Amino acid sequence: MNTITDIFSHPVLNGQVLQDLEAVPEPRSRYIIAMTPRSGSTYLCDVIKNTRRLGKPQEILGAIAVANRIGKNMPGRTPDEYLRNGIRVSRTANNVSGLKASWFQFENFTQAMADLRYLNGFKFVYLTRRDLAAQAVSLYRATSSEVFHSHVAHSETALAKLEALDYDYQAIKYWYEHIVAQEKGWQRYFYERRIYPYCLSYEDIEDDILTVLKRLAVYIDVDPNNILLPSAPSTIQKLRDGRSREWAQRFQNQLGLSLAH
Repeated sequence: MNTITDIFSHPVLNGQVLQDLEAVPEPRSRYIIAMTPRSGSTYLCDVIKNTRRLGKPQEILGAIAVANRIGKNMPGRTPDEYLRNGIRVSRTANNVSGLKASWFQFENFTQAMADLRYLNGFKFVYLTRRDLAAQAVSLYRATSSEVFHSHVAHSETALAKLEALDYDYQAIKYWYEHIVAQEKGWQRYFYERRIYPYCLSYEDIEDDILTVLKRLAVYIDVDPNNILLPSAPSTIQKLRDGRSREWAQRFQNQLGLSLAH
C-alpha cells in the first residue's frame, strides 16, 4: 500500500482547524519547488519566507511530514484536501503560496491523490545542483551522520560521527545515482505535461540570491520591485569544508575512470 494512502486511512484531525481552513480562499498564485536533495532548498525557502511576498514554502508532501502535520495545522481527510489546506497555510498576505518537494515525495503523494487536476494550477521551480559530485558527497555525509542543517542543534554523537566519517566511493555513488534518478523523474514529468519550469541551481543561489528571488517573483506574478533581502542574514549556513571538496574531486575522478571502462 502507498504510505500516503495508509496515513489517510484513519486520520486523526483537528476539526476546528479544518473548519477554519475551509473558509480561507485559494491563493491567487501557487508554486512547487521541484528540488533534488542538497541543492540549497532549505536556505532558499528560508530566504523566500523572509521576503514576506513569495509564500512560505515548506516540505509537506513526504510521509513523515504528512503524518506530523495532519493532526496539527494542516488537517485533511484525503491527500487532495490536505494539499489544498497546506497551500492555504503557506500563504503570505499578498495571497501567494508555495511548497517544496523531492521527486520521490511528489510521486508518492500524487499517486495517492484522487483528482490530479488541482496540480494544473501550480507553477514549478526546478532546483538542481550543477556540481553533482559535490551534491552526492554532501548527501552521503548528511545521511551517514544525520547532520543535515547548520541551524539545528545536533548531538555530540552525530557531530562525532560526521567528523569520523571516511571516504566511501560506493556509498557516494549510490547517492549520486539517487540524485540522477530524481532529476530524470522531474524531467520526465515536465516533458510529458509540457511544463516549462523556472530552472534554478544551487550555484545560482550562491552567486546572486536577490536576482534569483526577483526572477521567481516575475515567474509567479509578483512585482519584483517589492522584493528585498531580509536585513537579518539566514541562520542556515553551508556545512561544506575542505574535506568535502577533496572528496568531490576524488569521486569525480573515480567516476570518470569507471565510466571510461
